[in-house]
Amino acid sequence: PNRSGKGKLNPPMGNLCAPPGPTAKPEGKEKTLKYYAAMTCGGCSSAVTRIAKSIEGVRDIQCDVPKKEVVIVGTMDEKTVTEKLMKWGQKSSKEVKLLESS
Repeated sequence: PNRSGKGKLNPPMGNLCAPPGPTAKPEGKEKTLKYYAAMTCGGCSSAVTRIAKSIEGVRDIQCDVPKKEVVIVGTMDEKTVTEKLMKWGQKSSKEVKLLESS
């Protein structure tokens, strides 16, 4: 018999620290938020994209600098997105406003 323990497979234990069941928030209805954001360059667009992607539930973001529009799609909280984009606008002296929510 092999007494070294080599070659023996232990049964998978799983993650013993994880709580049972799903840990993510239940997904809500997907929505589209359209904002006016006074972006003037690729730096503005990159900042807005980075901010939006950090928000839970954001699935997609499109920035159009010439049109100064941002479209965000996902199950995210509208209030959270608006607050974060408004905070960016205040720090960068750019106007931001929600145009449409559907």
